[in-house]
Amino acid sequence: MNQEKGRPLTRTLVLRLAIVSTAIAVALALALLIKETAYVFSVFMFIGPVLLLIAVLLLGFVIFKELRAKQVI
Repeated sequence: MNQEKGRPLTRTLVLRLAIVSTAIAVALALALLIKETAYVFSVFMFIGPVLLLIAVLLLGFVIFKELRAKQVI
């Protein structure tokens, strides 16, 4: 397997989760743009920001780990 320092698979998985959560949030936004119903609006308003927050936190976690591994911080 392609493992450098034991954990690139974990970082790849975290980045994929961030991408998937962002894609779901964007899909919800597009669904709201195409047809605005009360159900789609409610789902977008409750789940969309949470998915984007999760993506930002996961990306920040990966960036922080990369910087610590390279001893920048």
